[in-house]
Amino acid sequence: MLSSFAVLSSSDVDRIRGWFRGPALAHPPGGPIPLHPERKDARVVARGWVARGAMLEDGRRQIVGLSLPGDVILATDSVDADMAVWALTDASTLDATLLWDAISEGADFSPRLLEAWRQFRSAERLRLARHVIRLGRLSAYERTAHLLLELYERQSRLGAVEPGVLHLPLTQDMLADILGLSAVHMNRTLQQLRRAGLVDYRTGRAILPDLSGLALAAGLSIADALADARNFGD
Repeated sequence: MLSSFAVLSSSDVDRIRGWFRGPALAHPPGGPIPLHPERKDARVVARGWVARGAMLEDGRRQIVGLSLPGDVILATDSVDADMAVWALTDASTLDATLLWDAISEGADFSPRLLEAWRQFRSAERLRLARHVIRLGRLSAYERTAHLLLELYERQSRLGAVEPGVLHLPLTQDMLADILGLSAVHMNRTLQQLRRAGLVDYRTGRAILPDLSGLALAAGLSIADALADARNFGD
């Protein structure tokens, strides 16, 4: 993930790996991710998808962020601090507390590694801002198109996508919880996108045959994100 933001040397990569503490913890779907604020825990997602969000008393939930492989989950000093964190799919995480502490305390990392980390964290903040815009100002049709483009760009950074194919191990209920929609509205919106020739959604993946058309459907200026998706998908 960091290498997608800046060209890192083999010594940079080795140094990052040296800060992780094993063994990896496995998390079943729906299982909580253990984070202890008093210890300022940080964990990196090694496999699977992880959600951050709020559980309401009536059973509803709102997912405010998704963590994919390579993303760091923090117990404090972030939006994670007062929210639940759980695995959406089979997942595993590694203890990254030492890495987070080293960067926060200004350890002597190479300029390229520090720049990659800065851009990585900036991208996280930008995603949060975009999610607020999605929920507050976009229609169900627009917000679904926008989320799919964002996830495609993020997976492209990992080098894990075929052009126009999005790995999407989320149910329609999970997508509804991310986008603030009912399950019925979510299903109807995906059908609309399918009829428009923009999305062919199946559990496990989504085919995106027209990225430019999907960007137009999002109703928001995301030219940079679309350009990234194309560049990394090539």
